[in-house]
Parts: sequence; structure tokens; C-alpha cells
Amino acid sequence: MKRVLSFLVLAAVMLPGCSTAKKARSSAANEPPAQATESKTVAPQVAELDLSGLFPSDFAGRRVTVNNGLQELTTDSEGRISFTMPGTDTILLSFSPCPQAGVPCDLALPVSGWFVPYKYAVMPDGSVERRSPWVEFRRMPGATTYQPQGDFLCRSEYPATVSINGEQLKQYKTGIFFTTVNFREGVNVVRAEAVMPDGSTASCEQQFVYEKRDLSRQPWPLWIDRRSFEPAGDVELLPDEVVSVSFTASKGQEAYVDLRPGKTSIKCIREDHDDYSIYRAEVPLRGLTAGRTYSVSPRIVPVAGAPVKSAYIPDLTRTVVVRYPEDYPLLKVKNEYSRLVYNLGAPRLGGPIRSEFGPGVVLKSSGRIGENYRVRLSNVEEGFINEADVEVVSGSMVQPSFIVTSMTCGPSTGADIVSIPYPEPVAYEVYPDPEQKRLVITIFGAESASTWVTHRKGCRMIEKLTWEQTTPGTFRVYVNLKSDEMWGYDIRPVGRSLVMSIKYPPLFDLSAEKPLAGLKIAIEAGHGGDNTGAIGLSGLVEKDINLDLSLKLGELCSSMGAEVVQVRDTDRYMLLTDKRNIAITSGADMLISIHANAGGRGFMSIGGTSTYWHNPFWAPLAQTIYDRLLEAGLPEFGVVGSFNYTVTRASQLPAVLVEQAFMTNAEDEEKLADPDFRQLEAEKIYEGIIDYLRSLRK
Repeated sequence: MKRVLSFLVLAAVMLPGCSTAKKARSSAANEPPAQATESKTVAPQVAELDLSGLFPSDFAGRRVTVNNGLQELTTDSEGRISFTMPGTDTILLSFSPCPQAGVPCDLALPVSGWFVPYKYAVMPDGSVERRSPWVEFRRMPGATTYQPQGDFLCRSEYPATVSINGEQLKQYKTGIFFTTVNFREGVNVVRAEAVMPDGSTASCEQQFVYEKRDLSRQPWPLWIDRRSFEPAGDVELLPDEVVSVSFTASKGQEAYVDLRPGKTSIKCIREDHDDYSIYRAEVPLRGLTAGRTYSVSPRIVPVAGAPVKSAYIPDLTRTVVVRYPEDYPLLKVKNEYSRLVYNLGAPRLGGPIRSEFGPGVVLKSSGRIGENYRVRLSNVEEGFINEADVEVVSGSMVQPSFIVTSMTCGPSTGADIVSIPYPEPVAYEVYPDPEQKRLVITIFGAESASTWVTHRKGCRMIEKLTWEQTTPGTFRVYVNLKSDEMWGYDIRPVGRSLVMSIKYPPLFDLSAEKPLAGLKIAIEAGHGGDNTGAIGLSGLVEKDINLDLSLKLGELCSSMGAEVVQVRDTDRYMLLTDKRNIAITSGADMLISIHANAGGRGFMSIGGTSTYWHNPFWAPLAQTIYDRLLEAGLPEFGVVGSFNYTVTRASQLPAVLVEQAFMTNAEDEEKLADPDFRQLEAEKIYEGIIDYLRSLRK
């Protein structure tokens, strides 16, 4: 039976749209659509919803209210309604009378995942689906574009013979296909078509207006990129410091930084780029009145011969206050996992973290930038901590410090123990150094006085303790290890001591029928609940494939004798700190975090598998898993170190993260969408774990 449907996707006078038909493709389908010239006005999109599945019978003539009375509609003879898409993220449908039993009188349909053409069948549970055959535009330029070409990503049922503007394209098993279309000035029509194996066809046309423009930023009228202005917040600093100011603005001009009150103006140095310049200056604070508030602001002055004569002074200032060291307060940490960072840079996933503190640690501030206090750790080291993680210590409390006179190390149940006096809540940090087979504990605010180091017999992990007074007030303990093989360590204040425990290796037998027997492995499925993670080109959801691979890996490890802890075993939202705590408190011997990557421009640009470690002691585990994942046929992305993902910052057990592949790469996503491939990945991760364990026994 011949079936013809209309998709009613309007765009301007010529009305490009979408249709389906049960027929063979004509030769005209191979020819690109003609350029449209009638109009440059793009009409709003129209949605067509099939509501017949909501009613047991008599679906014609049903009254439907859209978005609380915005539109009053009646279903046609086939149970459909058509309306202009509203500018909301949800479409509310109200029925009078109500549909069949079990179907609510009101339905909320989220539209964030809808794609042109907006033609969907509504299911009784409120979900929507396409009716076969169909084709959709998933990613495309805006209706008006100033770029001479655009990337188009479309999708249809698989398998199909697909094309865009008559160019036959590869269709991936996920249903996607794509190409780059060159535009001509004016109105362009882009047509996607899919021909099913049974001969039925679906096609959709969209209209795009290309206006040729010079997209480079012109120097005038004079401008400044407000987001580029540094410092990013108001500052409080010491008298002998300078404020470094920088900003991006009109190319090739002169710029100044004005300090007010007063008449200080500092000329900026200039660094020219294609269509902008970066201006920099340093404002010295010596001579400013302590405690007084000053303002720093930029000023752009046109060069000789410019078409404008007046300087540009944006409403953009930062306040500066100079304070003496004794005027800065002490800070007491009030939150768990309060992060001390080296600087205020913000690289992806975490920033340059140097330590995490629990409540009670007292810090001496020495400045403030925006919402962050600068902390003085020693006369040569500093860090920054967010104001939300600390409270100002009131009263005349003296900055804590103490004298170290003795240390001990010795064996205990399950771990070697290091005990260092800690009578005052000063800052401390641990630096893992596998190359030197040691852990370096630095205590800020401690000094040595004829320190005794007591070594008890029976240590399995610790060779010896040594120490060094690196600066006045900086005491460093070197926990020298017998091997660079590490199963985890923890450090925390216990009473009036700072106690480090270094775990003993678990017992396992790789030659046994179940080689993982004796091991407990924690597996974290990344994201979950409202935190979907990346969305693939075809709509694949990262949290779902993370969970699926985690469960597959867990089943495999369990079958090989391991006790498995699934940190997230269902689709639910979890705090990253809670995920890490579950893994640590479970007593797991190893943590594997499962994610999928995203990024890059173009649907074939960046791809490949990768693994990540934060603690360098765990780098070998990341490497063995990575080597095995490459055997699954994925290209290389690399092993990434110093990765600050909260979950894998755990020091208490070997912890690494696996990025399966890139969901934004068509070939990678095609693999990730395949349950059999995810099973193969699980096997390769398991083999990488075995390789790691085998390397420890050499």
C-alpha cells in the first residue's frame, strides 16, 4: 500500500519541507536542489504530533491545549495536530476529555532532544518516537550564516541509502551521515534523503541564508573584550607587589591602565594578532596608602590617523587594596575536601590542586583575588583557597607552629605506619615520587630540633625515614620505600600526631583458575541521573554506556574471583566526593573509573581511546589498560597524567580513569553504540588489570 505523509516544516516562501513516500527514488533525487532566491526570511518551524496512540479509539476531533492555552487545537482524522514550535524547552499538552485509562490528562514533552523535522508520535508514557521511514537534521548552521560553508549532520534508520544535496554518503550503524555544504550568497536549500531497503523514502529540506561578511574584528569603533580583563576580580596585596593587568582590545592602538585616585597612568605594551591586540601593564603598589581602596581601569587611545579621535574608557574597573602582612587574617578550613591550588588557572577538570584539607587546618592569608584567599605556606611557597571553604579566625590567635623532636615508623595490621608530631593544625601536603621510590610529606609551620627517627622491625613497605629542614618553618619528611610498587596510602591527623599508613599488598594468585580471587575492585560508572555526560552524534548518552561497560567489567572481574564494588550501579546522580568515598571506605584494592570522551571540531576530527592517572604511582596501571584497549581497534589518544578528576584523586588505592573513545567522532561512536564492542572493551580492561598485577610479581 502506498503511504505518503507530509512533514510541514515551513521555511520562507518556497516552503522547503520534509516528506516520506513508499516509492522508488527518481533520478531527480541525485541532483542538488536549485538555489532559492525568492526570500531571505526564514519562517518558524512547525511541529506535527501523532496523538493516536494516546486514545483507544475515536482519536479524531480530540481537543488539545498547548502550553496552557497558548494554542487550542483539535486532532485531525488520523489523530494528529500541527502547531508552531514555541520558544520553550517543554511542550505541555492538556486533553479534554482525558485519554484512555493510564494516560494522564496533562503531558509534559521535553523538546531538548528533538530534531528537525519536528514530527513525532507521542507514546502513552510521554516519550516520543519517529514513524518509519524518517530522516532528520541533527546539527546544522543557524538559519542565517556568515560562513561560506556549513557542516551538516543527519540521521535516519539504519540501513538506508543516504544523501545530502544528492551526494551519496556513508551511513554509520548509528544512523548518522554527514557532509560539508558550500553555500552561495543568498538563500540555499539543503536536502537530506534516506531510501530504505523496501524502497520507501524520507526526505527533508532546510533553508539557509548565507550573507558574505568580513568576520574579522575591526578596530573601530574601539572595543575591549570584557571577559579577557585581568585581574579577574578585586585584589588585596602586599605593599611591595605589583598588579598585573592584561586585556584583549582593538588591534594596533595605544592603551593605558589608570590608577585612581591620583594621576597615575601606565602605558601598556602591545602584542598584535590577526584582528586584535593583547595589552599588558604592571601597576606597582609601593607608595600607595595601606587600607585605602584604589581602582584600576583600562583606557584605549586611537593612534594617529584613526577615524575616531576620542579615547575609549569602558565601565570596567577592579579595586585594589594594599595591606601589610600583619593585617591579613588567619583562616580556618571548615569543609571536607577543601582544595588548596597552586594558582588560579582553571585547566579542564580540576585546576592545579596541590592539597586537600579537612576542617580545622589553620592558614595564614597574604592576599586576596576575587573570591580566593592567597595563603602563605612559607617564605617561598603559597597557594589559593576559595573563601567558601574557610572562615576568618577572630581574635588575636597566633599562627600555629611547632617543633619536631621525634618520628617513628613500624608495622601494623595491614599497613606500615609513620607517626609525626602534629600538635598544631598547620598545613601539610604529600608528594608521591615513584622515580625515587618515596613519599614526601611537607609540613608548613614546623621546625626540627635534634629530630630522632625511630625505626621498628618488620616494616614491609618502608625502607627508612629521613628528613630535611628546607626553609625556616618548612619541615620535609622522606618516606623511603623498598619498592615503587604501591597499593595505597593515607595520611590524616590522629590526636596530636600526623599519621601515614602505607597499605600492604593484597593476596592473589595469577596462576589460579580465578586469578582475581582475594582482590576487591571498585568500578565507577561516570556521570548518572541528571548528569548525562556527553551526548554522541546519534544521541548516544554517555552515562548509559558508562554504566553498561561498568556492569560488563564487573561481571567479568567477578567471574575471575574478584569482589566487585559498583560505585554507581543504577542511573542516579551522585556527588563525585561520595563516589570516591564509596570506593575508599569499601576497602577496595583498585578503582577503575569508566567514561567516554568528547571534543574537537568536525565529526571525524579527534578520536581514540585514552587512560588517565593523577597519582604517578598509578601510571603503570593506566599504561597496561591503555595498551590492551588499543588491541580493540581504537586509535591512540594517549595516557594522560596529573589528571585532577575528583574520583581518581584517591591516594588510598590505585585509581585510574578510562575514556573509552570519543562520542563526538563518528567511527568511535559507532563502536561505542555496539554492546558487543563494549563487551570487548571490558575484556581488554580486565586483561590490562591482569598485566598490571603480573608486572608487580616480576
